[in-house]
Amino acid sequence: MSEEAKVLIVDDDKENVDLIAYFLKPQNYSIVTAHDGVEALRLVESENPDIILLDIRLPKMDGFQVCERIKKNHYSKFIPIIMITALKDLKSKIQSLEAGADDFISKPFENIELLTRVKSLLRIKRYHDELEKKNKELEEKNKALMRMDQFKEELSHLIVHDMKNPIFVIQGNLQMLSMGMDDSQPQLKKYVNRIDRSTQNLLRMVMNLIDITKIESGSMSLKLELASLNDVLEKSIQKLKDFPEFSGKQFNVKFAEQIPYTKMDISVMERVIDNLLSFAIANVPSDGRVDVETFKTEKTIGAAVHDFGQQIPLKYGDNVFNKFRQVEIKKEGYRVGRGLGLTFCNLAIEAHGGKMYLDENNTVGNRIVFELPIQK
Repeated sequence: MSEEAKVLIVDDDKENVDLIAYFLKPQNYSIVTAHDGVEALRLVESENPDIILLDIRLPKMDGFQVCERIKKNHYSKFIPIIMITALKDLKSKIQSLEAGADDFISKPFENIELLTRVKSLLRIKRYHDELEKKNKELEEKNKALMRMDQFKEELSHLIVHDMKNPIFVIQGNLQMLSMGMDDSQPQLKKYVNRIDRSTQNLLRMVMNLIDITKIESGSMSLKLELASLNDVLEKSIQKLKDFPEFSGKQFNVKFAEQIPYTKMDISVMERVIDNLLSFAIANVPSDGRVDVETFKTEKTIGAAVHDFGQQIPLKYGDNVFNKFRQVEIKKEGYRVGRGLGLTFCNLAIEAHGGKMYLDENNTVGNRIVFELPIQK
């Protein structure tokens, strides 16, 4: 690579320039020369040399000033500079280093010494240039990946958003069909109810995905109003009890007394509870058990949903709410709910200023707890 290296020699003495050029000529370096500080700065910008041999005593602008200007410029600060000083001029050598010089050489100098220092710094410069090139390539690849990821997110959101309409149509037609049936068609009514429950589950998954995107992008606004957590829980439980999944399962509810009202988006909170209860019910066998309780502390109110079914290993901790760990957990054979239900629950509680966590002290099944701040 030596034949490609460009050397800028800056000296107001033509004989010194010719001498240095003579020493460097056998290495096939490309030589550029300047005879004052101002011209040197202009050539640094236009020629982009690989190394600079800079004399201290120059007209218009001395070598220290030139060196300092070059090292302060973002585009030229990594160009190595060898300052040419007078023999035994310790003060100039120290000032050269303070100005940012990479090395210095004293007059008169030997050609071998000069070539050794030039080659050493050019090798370091070449390593830096290769590293810079690789960094730029990685940056471009990263930008391309980010663009693709954003495109995939936008496409997924569009598809999920468009799925709502046909689901609403299906539910509307099912309701009309159910209204037109009487007790003489029990088998047909059973199938209609089964389809209706499945579309409700599908709609909940779709809404979870939409709301996750909104919460992560900061575009979801909560419609806060004072409400009782006990009332919201009771309403969700009553709705789910009509589902056959409840049949044969033990369901225990323990509400804290005089739990204070707090601000919440009731619709969002109902879906949080629906997701938690659906996960718990699906995770226990046909004769299994699910406990639900509410509690209050000095500053928070909260609820816990405890299923006595298959326990997700505690090593996952709160990663059960991380959408990027869902596939990993499922591959090991553990349930984490339909779609991204638990992820939605966690983000929705955080959007309310609360927190959700998996109880690490629990030894049987899974006990998921969430807390909300009391807002008077």
